[in-house]
Amino acid sequence: MTGFRIAVRLSPESPDMSSAHEHRRLLFGIAYRMLGRVTEAEDMVQETYLRFHQHPDGSILLPKAWLTKTITRLCIDQLRSARRQREEYVGTWLPEPILADNASGDLGDTLGMAFMLMLEKLSPVDRAVFLLREAFGHDYPDIAGITGKSEAACRQIVSRAKAKLGQPPAQPPTATEEAERLVKEFLSAARSGEISELLALLTEDAVLYSDGGGKIRAALLPIYGPDKISRLFIGLRRLPSDGLPPPRFVTINGSPGVITAYADGSVNVMSFAFEGQRVKAIYIVRNPDKLAGIRL
Repeated sequence: MTGFRIAVRLSPESPDMSSAHEHRRLLFGIAYRMLGRVTEAEDMVQETYLRFHQHPDGSILLPKAWLTKTITRLCIDQLRSARRQREEYVGTWLPEPILADNASGDLGDTLGMAFMLMLEKLSPVDRAVFLLREAFGHDYPDIAGITGKSEAACRQIVSRAKAKLGQPPAQPPTATEEAERLVKEFLSAARSGEISELLALLTEDAVLYSDGGGKIRAALLPIYGPDKISRLFIGLRRLPSDGLPPPRFVTINGSPGVITAYADGSVNVMSFAFEGQRVKAIYIVRNPDKLAGIRL
């Protein structure tokens, strides 16, 4: 269904349709957290509205509940069908980044790169149950009705998921002026080539994730430790930069980030997580399939 587009015409005279349309942000939020891809999430929203549109007016008494159930089940099926692709993915898989000005929903800790990456450990159904409970605050009877699991099973799934995922990542800082200053300071240190400055800006347990999807050069495994991360950025100084536009500072999945370009035409979308005044994690998306429409 990925890439499939349907223009669903919602009649403004129809109370059912206008009411359903109000929940578009919610539906996208569920689908994106389930799938980690903007295009796929939009496809699920369109398919959900198509199915809603096929019902006679007034036949769906609770549109929000019906829409939530339908899109959740569509996403479970989509994630199951894409599971093998995820397992065979080249390198580290990161979610498709959402820029604040392109976001179709609220930006919060459950949209952060760390949280989304953590969700990859869960099966499709477990992911749905966990998200409905922890991200959207549904009670267990509602979750049972949405997923087709019993109440008791849903409680067990959430409990097991919490044990499996461990301590949830701290809520990422918003892209405030202070956060942007830290990002600029980090990039300035990388450009200067002073490894001591970079080391001072990274926590002892810092980690870098890079997603090229096998389509563009990227680290296949996470890079751990301030020394290795610093040397990676120092090495990037050797790449030509003449004539390239300056970095663009943006909000990516609710966290401070930057978009940079290379002479070969490739684009980096890089977001940061901080611990105090130092960088704890760096997430770099390079896979061009996940950067459609993102330009400097």
